[in-house]
Amino acid sequence: MRNTIAYRHWQPGDDDAVLELLLSAGQFGVNRNHYEKKFDDGYLEPEGVRLASVGERVVGHVTGSLIFLSVEGKNQDFGMVTEMFVAPDMRRRGIATRLMLELNAYLEGKGSRGSILYVDTTKAYQLYQKVGYQEITRELQTQLSPRPNFFPLKWAEVDPEDFDVLHRLKQIWANQNFPVYWSAQHPQVHQYNLKQYRVLRRETDTVGYAKWDNSSERRPNGLIWDPVVPGEDPVEVIKSVQAAIPMPYLWRTVRGSRYENPLSSLGHTLEPLERADMLLSFGPEIDWTGLVRAFWQ
Repeated sequence: MRNTIAYRHWQPGDDDAVLELLLSAGQFGVNRNHYEKKFDDGYLEPEGVRLASVGERVVGHVTGSLIFLSVEGKNQDFGMVTEMFVAPDMRRRGIATRLMLELNAYLEGKGSRGSILYVDTTKAYQLYQKVGYQEITRELQTQLSPRPNFFPLKWAEVDPEDFDVLHRLKQIWANQNFPVYWSAQHPQVHQYNLKQYRVLRRETDTVGYAKWDNSSERRPNGLIWDPVVPGEDPVEVIKSVQAAIPMPYLWRTVRGSRYENPLSSLGHTLEPLERADMLLSFGPEIDWTGLVRAFWQ
């Protein structure tokens, strides 16, 4: 039948039809060059790109790649859902649900402990709940006021000599928090993005870092994400930020993080945001002992 929906994984020659679907809808972060190089890093396989089509037209698309997350004392395979879209005129026909079920069957067959994703709308949240995902974090936001003061922990610009120690700190952080991605081959902070971060030093020792947006037209109040500082008191880290900022800054954390209660104890009101991380576990229940929640980093 002409309107029969067919489901399958990506095959050579599909890119033009997929891009017609994604680009015509203005999907954020999608461009032809990036999409056509999707297999270059080795984390994504053709079976991880699931398509729904009617004739020659692609009407639904989901992508899930394999990643490593530290849980139960070791790096384990997880799936990460990075793109989901169904053409507006083809919604409410079960396409998204079917695509997610097929993708998760593939991820589970590859030995993944679970599938993780983030959502930023109520509609997306409800869709993923329907196929079994549960919320593991919810973003929170508060505003810090500056408190100029002498403080033993000092924030500074990143120096290339910091890269190795920041990579090791991220590995420690991954063993204490979830969900955190860490790969020996892929440092988070490197020469191409170092200006997006600041490092925390105690005298000459580098003890942590944070993604740190200064005030700009886009973010008049600036924005700081939970610092990756595995060995310092969270209250002291918060105070070090207040000593470093010249004006009120936004601080973003998540429910269950190591900074949530310390921020509250210092009098900061935490506002829940739309964005949440969700997880669908495969097989035995994951042992969360000793882990606190974190940004997907």
